[in-house]
Amino acid sequence: MLEINKGVGQPVELVGIKGTYLLLIIAIVVGGLLLALLLYWLRANTYLISFASLGVMGVGLWYCLHMSKKYGLHGIAKQEADRSQPKAILINSTKSFAQLRRETQRSIPRKGSATAGRRG
Repeated sequence: MLEINKGVGQPVELVGIKGTYLLLIIAIVVGGLLLALLLYWLRANTYLISFASLGVMGVGLWYCLHMSKKYGLHGIAKQEADRSQPKAILINSTKSFAQLRRETQRSIPRKGSATAGRRG
């Protein structure tokens, strides 16, 4: 007998395409169909419509499969995180470091305090 909740906690997968890539492929296919519809309304040649829409969908599907194999399930999120990182941090002044140092300095106990003469 099969368990009812066999796939709980697993990513959505269809023909080896997982998670976010599946949504991206659906968006690419819908975009290709909308491109074909737009070209049809503009009275373009049927062969042009076919090659353009199938070309866009084919390149998009190839790109998604390539990304899925190269970066894995969370590759899109990793790339977005990589893009949001700054290339370099430029610091023109040392004032902020001096202020930070003043705020984090330990207070040195005085010679006459209660802990200074204690021996253990």
